Amino acid sequence: MESISFWGAPARALFLGMALLLPGPMLAQTAGAASTKVPGQEDGFRARLQTAVWLYEELEYEQSLKALTQAKPLAKTDGERALAALYEGAVLADLGQRPRSLTAFREALSLDLEARLPVKVSPKVERDFEAVREEVRNERAAQARARAQPTQPLPSSPSVASGTTDRPLQPSTLEPGRMAPPTPSSPTVDLSPPQLHEERSRRLRPLPLVLLGAGVVAGGLGGYFGLQSRGNIEDARGATSMQSQSGHLEDARSQALIANVLFGAALTAAAGAAITWFTGTEPRPVTEVSP
Repeated sequence: MESISFWGAPARALFLGMALLLPGPMLAQTAGAASTKVPGQEDGFRARLQTAVWLYEELEYEQSLKALTQAKPLAKTDGERALAALYEGAVLADLGQRPRSLTAFREALSLDLEARLPVKVSPKVERDFEAVREEVRNERAAQARARAQPTQPLPSSPSVASGTTDRPLQPSTLEPGRMAPPTPSSPTVDLSPPQLHEERSRRLRPLPLVLLGAGVVAGGLGGYFGLQSRGNIEDARGATSMQSQSGHLEDARSQALIANVLFGAALTAAAGAAITWFTGTEPRPVTEVSP
C-alpha cells in the first residue's frame, strides 16, 4: 500500500503538468497565425485600403500599388476615391514615377481641392502636390470666369451688322437696261518720305534678331533646368530611402542633360546671330516712284 501511494503522487503530478503544458503550444500557434495574417484580407474598399497602407508602411510599394488598384473600383464616394488617389500618388512618387504621381494627385484634387496628403512625403513631392493644387484651382477659376461672361446677342439684320442705317431708296435716274458706271477708287498714296523707308530697311534685319532671341530663350531654359538639377541633388542627400534617393538622382541627371543641350543651343544661336549680323548684306533702300 505504501508503494502504491508513493508512485501515485508522482503520477498525478506528471499528468497535471502535462495538462498545464499542452494549451501552451496551441495558444502560441494561434497567436502566430494571427500575427502572420495580413490585415484587410476581407472584401471591401476600407479593407483593401488598409492592406495597401500596411504594405506601404512595410516599404512594399509594388504590392501596395496593386492593392490600391483593386481598392479604387470599390470606392463609392468622392471622398473614398480622392483618398485612394492620394495614396496612389504617394506610392508612385516613392517608386520614382513622377508623371503618374502627378496624374494621381490631379485626380484626387479634382474630387477634393482641399485634400491633404495622408502620409509624410519628401519636400519635393509636397511641392509637386501643392503645384498641382494651384493648377486645378486656376483651371476652376478660369472656367468660372468663362461661364460668367455674358453671350453677345446676334445682329438682327445685315444693316445693323455692317454698321449702316436704313435709308430710303432713291429712284434710279438711269435708263432701263443701263448699269451705273463704277465709282473710281482713290489711289492710296504713301506720304512717308523716302528717307524713312531707307532707315527702316537698314534697321530691320530679322535673322540676327531671331537667332539672338532664340539663344536668350535657350540660355534661360538651360539655367532653369540646371537649378532644378541641383535641387534634386539636394533632395537626394536628404532622402531617407534608397528608392527616393535614386529617383532624385535620376531626375537630376536628366535635367542636367537637358540644361547642357540648351546651353549648347544658346551658344550656337548667339554665334549664328553674330555671324549673320556682321556678314549679311543690307537691303537696298526703297526709292519713291514718281507717278
